[in-house]
Amino acid sequence: MSDRYFRPAVAVDLLVAVIGAFDVWFTRDLPFAPWEVGVAVLTGAVLLVRRHAPIVTFVLTLPAVLVIGALLAPMAALYSVARSSAKRWVVVVFAIVLGLSCLFTSPDDDLGLDDLEFLLHQIIFAILAGAGPAALGWLVATRQRLAGQMSEIDRVYAHERELQVAAARERERAELASEMHDVVSHQVSLIAVQAGALQVVSADQDARAAAAVIRKLSVDTLDELRHMVKVLRAPAATSGISPQPTIEHLPALLTASALPVDLIGPLPANLAPAGERAVYRTVQEALTNVRKHAPGAAVTISSACTDRIVSVSITNVASAQPPIALPSAGSGLRGLRQRAQLLGGTVTAQALSDGGWTVRIELPRN
Repeated sequence: MSDRYFRPAVAVDLLVAVIGAFDVWFTRDLPFAPWEVGVAVLTGAVLLVRRHAPIVTFVLTLPAVLVIGALLAPMAALYSVARSSAKRWVVVVFAIVLGLSCLFTSPDDDLGLDDLEFLLHQIIFAILAGAGPAALGWLVATRQRLAGQMSEIDRVYAHERELQVAAARERERAELASEMHDVVSHQVSLIAVQAGALQVVSADQDARAAAAVIRKLSVDTLDELRHMVKVLRAPAATSGISPQPTIEHLPALLTASALPVDLIGPLPANLAPAGERAVYRTVQEALTNVRKHAPGAAVTISSACTDRIVSVSITNVASAQPPIALPSAGSGLRGLRQRAQLLGGTVTAQALSDGGWTVRIELPRN
């Protein structure tokens, strides 16, 4: 039998039906009349639908109390009524009816009791037979209702915690945006102004060209910074970091790097947007590291693409100039590795024997 048909509830229903049918063996003396056996079997069979039609089941099993003295079947039906019915008066009426039926079903007095004691015994038994299943059904129904309410409360608390976390993140984003605008934007603006002034007053052509590059890079940085501040101040659910750089922006990046760059092989094509951003950011970070740690060093960017793998390597030779003392958190390559891992790829960086350095990114083509 498959699990679809054999479930714990089905097994319990079958057991209750069998016990309800065999109840006649505990209340009647042998031998049984054929009609008594038939009533017992029908009474047990009716219990199979007590979950779906508890009121109908109680009405159909109640006559068995008067006919053959079978009490377990209507008690099980009354339990189902109390568990599923939202109308308390219906359960009370059924409990009273079942109790009165027990009073009219008096077994032989084998206990040696007098009439008053026997009557009290029957009354107590009738009260227990009617009130017991009703109370048990109400108890189970109340427990299930409270469990459902507790689950709903847990969901509300979880949602509140999410809202609190989101609010905290919004505050942090707003504070970060203010710091970026007040500190970084101010200093980059000063760099752009000073570079513009140097470009005007300097008589050296090379110095004027360098000042123009510095001013252009400062202006571009301010544009990106203003966009990032706008993104940080926008709600998290609606903000988006766009536009994002792609492979098409790499030539402009190489030109602005002011480094002798040799490009070997065609640039990767037909990559997903996330893959193009990963390649761009890897090249950008590698060129930044070259400018800081090996100023003026020649750089070679080689690209190899297959049907399954895209690989880009950025290699620089040793520099004769000393490194530039710039602040560094050391998180650039770590961020690149995390970005590549999310895409199923890798980023490696290692020093070369000639004093140079190479950075390599490999991404699956998907």
